[in-house]
Amino acid sequence: MKSFAVISLFVSVALASSSIIPTGISSGCSTFLTQLDSNTNLTTCTSALITATSQFGPGASGSTPSTATVSTALNNLCKASNPCSETTIKSTLADFYSACQAELTSSLNKNVLQIYDVLFTVIPLTTATCSKDDSGRYCATQIAGTAPSASSLFTSAQEVVSPNFDTLESSNAAFLFLTPSLSSDKLCTSCTRSVMTSYISFESDISYAPGMAQSVLLSGQPALYNAITTTCGANFMSNAVQAAGSLSDGILSGSAPRTVSANAGGIASLLGAVTLAVAAVL
Repeated sequence: MKSFAVISLFVSVALASSSIIPTGISSGCSTFLTQLDSNTNLTTCTSALITATSQFGPGASGSTPSTATVSTALNNLCKASNPCSETTIKSTLADFYSACQAELTSSLNKNVLQIYDVLFTVIPLTTATCSKDDSGRYCATQIAGTAPSASSLFTSAQEVVSPNFDTLESSNAAFLFLTPSLSSDKLCTSCTRSVMTSYISFESDISYAPGMAQSVLLSGQPALYNAITTTCGANFMSNAVQAAGSLSDGILSGSAPRTVSANAGGIASLLGAVTLAVAAVL
């Protein structure tokens, strides 16, 4: 069931927070990540996510969930009374880039980049999953892309379960498994537009600092966007792009990053909050 794989993706994204602080990085970046991993001020950003998806994680029952179970999980996630604050996430991302600029650009550290990707993806991925088609059905259950097996979304080493970022990247999981090769009847849908708009809108306010081509979760976005405009017509995404403002800085082209200035706000721990939540339910 495709929606089961999408729900499993949420859990895999959450589990990324349990990563050990990477070694070989600058003291400033290490200090930031240590604080990020121990501060619980952003627990509300992930509590609904963990509550809704705990039964679908790698420690859950191996049986395939029913449609009703998945629908209930989506309702719980998408109608949460305390949704995550975009302002808080964007401020934390700006602080992240300020503290770990070298690790995210000139001296790229893959482990640091994975943590940044998890944090960057939380808001648009939630928005995409909670979007609905013209009939009011969740797009997470209607997307026509081929989802990988749920088990392939995870990897296990030394009894530690973590996201398989290779599978997440190759399957375009962040975009609910939409791929450039889909035919027009499967690609040119209202759900495709909604999924892409969720990312374009978020990125118009704070760009993906390392440059989209470097991303371990979002590197497929430029090719997917180009396929959509080629297959569905240049106007298919025009309203979304216009609403998001100018994207000539590389959000869709995959070119070099633009500078992101640090916003005000304390360093808070989305990832640390997720770690605590996951530990409580697995």
